[in-house]
Amino acid sequence: MTEIDKKNLKKYLYFTFGITYIAWGLLAIFTQSYILGLETFIGRILHIVGALGPAIASGFYLKSNNIKFKHFVFNKRENSSIYFIIHMIAILILFSVSSLELNGVSIYLMPLFFIQLIFFGGGHEELGWRGILQPLLDKKYTYWQSNLIVGSIWGIWHLPLWFIVGESHQGFPFILFFVYTLFLSFVLGLLYRQTKSVGYCILFHAFANLLNLYFVLKINVTFIIIFIAYLIYTILASNRMSKEKQVEKL
Repeated sequence: MTEIDKKNLKKYLYFTFGITYIAWGLLAIFTQSYILGLETFIGRILHIVGALGPAIASGFYLKSNNIKFKHFVFNKRENSSIYFIIHMIAILILFSVSSLELNGVSIYLMPLFFIQLIFFGGGHEELGWRGILQPLLDKKYTYWQSNLIVGSIWGIWHLPLWFIVGESHQGFPFILFFVYTLFLSFVLGLLYRQTKSVGYCILFHAFANLLNLYFVLKINVTFIIIFIAYLIYTILASNRMSKEKQVEKL
């Protein structure tokens, strides 16, 4: 990692956390003090602005480094679509087979929810997490280390949501959510390395959140078994790619 990379990394994180923590911090204060609610116009604006922190910061990064957005999002490794399909099927099996119970959300609204999740409900975050943060960290750290760092940053970035009255994340313990972000960090980290596609990571993140919306989350034996199996696959595949990369350097 060069000095320019370190500078870009710090700048990206400063912008991301600055935008998000200011917006969500104010919203937490307002809702805790009963000044305004999450469902108010100002509440919704602050919520959306905070959520867009990684995407806004990535925009500044792309502009300062003269990187074209189209190439940044839609570029991918040749013949890599199969990996994207495998991960989509795997995450679908994880949530559906372990649950076997729908939340009652209209199936007809699924396309609209998916589009919303791409732009405002998680997918857009991948512009920063896998598009910028992961590649920069991979220059200095091993796959294991960079996945853990990205996952930890990603989890901590969400923390203010647990202080906003009425925010849906509060129905899920933060420590479990943090473990989930670490898991997804390994999955998305592998997906990015296999495909070199930020676009695929955006779609996968949005799809995972869509499954959370439609299926009742049940952390049962079935969930744990599939979860562990999927995690083992990501670790083995990442280790194999790491060894292949080391051989190429010889």
